[in-house]
Amino acid sequence: MKHLRLFAAFAVLCLLAGTAFAVAKLMPAVVDDDKCTGCEACIERCPFGAISLSEDKVAVVDEEKCTGCGKCVRACPNEALSVE
Repeated sequence: MKHLRLFAAFAVLCLLAGTAFAVAKLMPAVVDDDKCTGCEACIERCPFGAISLSEDKVAVVDEEKCTGCGKCVRACPNEALSVE
């Protein structure tokens, strides 16, 4: 969430200054394997289809698809995901 606020502040400053800026992709979500129970709440919530379950029933994030939006983080009842 901190990164999102910083990005938004940067975007506003660029717009006020009249300069162009490239839209950057946020950092992808990270899974804490010890906390993940394989409940699939994150998979259901991800709008980009970036999360799947491994054979061990642990969430795996596809870094190419993940935009770092944080919806999976908010959906996880075990706080097993984070976006840094």
